[in-house]
Amino acid sequence: MTGRSTPPVRVAVIGSGWAARSIWLPRLTAHPAFTVVGVVDPDPAARAAAGGGTLPAFASVADLPAGAVDLAVVAVPNHLHAPVAETVLRAGVPAFVEKPVCLTSAEVDRLAAAEAAGAATLLAGSAARFRGDVQTLLELAGTVGELRHLSVGWVRARGIPDGAGWFTRRSLSGGGALVDLGWHLLDAVGPLLPPGPFRHVVGSVSDDFINDPRLRASWRRDGSAGGRGDVEDTARGFLVTERGLSVSVTASWASHQPSDVTTLVVEGSTGTLSLTCTFGFSPDRRGGPVLTLTRGGEVEAVPVPDETVGTEYDRLLDDLATRWSDHAARGAAILEARRTVDAIERLYASATPRPLPAADRSRPPTVLGPSPEGPSAPALRAVVFDLDGVLVDSFDVMRQAFTHAYREVVGAGEPPFAEYNRHLGRYFPDIMRIMGLPPEMEGPFVRESTRLADQVTLFPGVEELLREFRDHGIGMAVATGKAGWRARALLERLGILYLFDHVIGSDEVARAKPAPDIVLRALHLLGVGPGEAVMVGDAVTDLAAARGAGVGALAALWGETQEAALLAAEPDLTLRKPAELAEAFLHSAAVLR
Repeated sequence: MTGRSTPPVRVAVIGSGWAARSIWLPRLTAHPAFTVVGVVDPDPAARAAAGGGTLPAFASVADLPAGAVDLAVVAVPNHLHAPVAETVLRAGVPAFVEKPVCLTSAEVDRLAAAEAAGAATLLAGSAARFRGDVQTLLELAGTVGELRHLSVGWVRARGIPDGAGWFTRRSLSGGGALVDLGWHLLDAVGPLLPPGPFRHVVGSVSDDFINDPRLRASWRRDGSAGGRGDVEDTARGFLVTERGLSVSVTASWASHQPSDVTTLVVEGSTGTLSLTCTFGFSPDRRGGPVLTLTRGGEVEAVPVPDETVGTEYDRLLDDLATRWSDHAARGAAILEARRTVDAIERLYASATPRPLPAADRSRPPTVLGPSPEGPSAPALRAVVFDLDGVLVDSFDVMRQAFTHAYREVVGAGEPPFAEYNRHLGRYFPDIMRIMGLPPEMEGPFVRESTRLADQVTLFPGVEELLREFRDHGIGMAVATGKAGWRARALLERLGILYLFDHVIGSDEVARAKPAPDIVLRALHLLGVGPGEAVMVGDAVTDLAAARGAGVGALAALWGETQEAALLAAEPDLTLRKPAELAEAFLHSAAVLR
């Protein structure tokens, strides 16, 4: 930290919890490159305590004086990271958000849109990347040849956070140890990973320790929510990039081991680097960091700095002092957050138990209607919607795009759109395979669909339906045959993306419809069971996916669908206009049983 000839960066800290009080405010006030111009928190006592009575305090971001803030440090509970950062970015103020930057892929899209709209840079990441031992590991990674495998793990002996439930309740945290410790681990080795999503993601989770009060992270002193946590305390995953680099991840808040330990292993074609240390602030630590290089059977110790706990945050601030105004940094945090959120969502989805085959189920299939069991039968908690033909009228655009792609790739002849229409609901590459058409049609199809996107409209009554369900606290997800990014972009353009908790594309699950994977993933992300949800679709593949996941299968007949085939599939309920869905579940005694 050398002297500066430029004015200090004016920083507002948003939030006044443990992270703000213990990490950000002490370091920002001591750092010569920054001056803290305000603390933001809706709780008067909390913001006053965080500022020690000496800093300007504000109840909301909107109260910050215009033009008085250069950078906002977002230190609020997990579920507020993306909404707060979005507000700040749209106001033209760069924002730094530590992990988790956001909780869903849809939130990544909103942050990207906010960054562009406000011409302000999102800065994000874990301070772990700025540890001296981690930086040494990353610098030496280029000396072990072609990278083959990364193994990263952070296992605590006892360290389950609470923070008034911000970590242990899924609705507030988005997940457990994977969202917390796992994000740090993936961020630490982020420079070694190629851009873009992982090709394969699989994992498992467990909750053996989550509700044992003896295993709480007592050093945080951030209050207790009471009640039981509903997230995992341990997550294990295996990820593979497009070029075959594999990554194993273990994140655990509590375990049977005697102390906390973090390991980062980089295996290359000519050698292996292995770092053993302890991330974070827990006092239950091993000795100093140990880094070794193994090559040809010989193990060499590599010197690394043994730094004071928290030094990485000082180094991170050194970096922020220059990056906050670097326009070239814009978009980088979005790309990394998108890769990480995608991996987390897919790992959780793969860990969701598959339903038993119908013949083996111990309960009867889901049916709809008035229940003789009265109030004891479960009420609707979530709806999963297909996109095209259910929420949006895109039929003519698909016809034009299919014709364009057929002419460009196949050439002469009549484009078989009627046959294509019979397979709607499936992933486009799967339809091409079934029809025996060239997979190269996907490129021009997507380009033409994107060009014509302004011709896609919402079906009458859809937005009103979604708002009514949102007002009643019903969770909602989109499960579409489109690629996820295309679906989210379309819903954002139509102004309704924010109404959905999750938007999932067929490229984001292992198996597309009619397999149940995409519906099962939606249920997991929404935190509901099959008996508490329905799926609304306009294709036989939608009904098959719904039934495979054990949810009610509802047929939407208000679009240009294959009605005869859809009715022949015997949906649990048919709907001829969107309002009938609300009438069935919000305005009547209908329940799931």
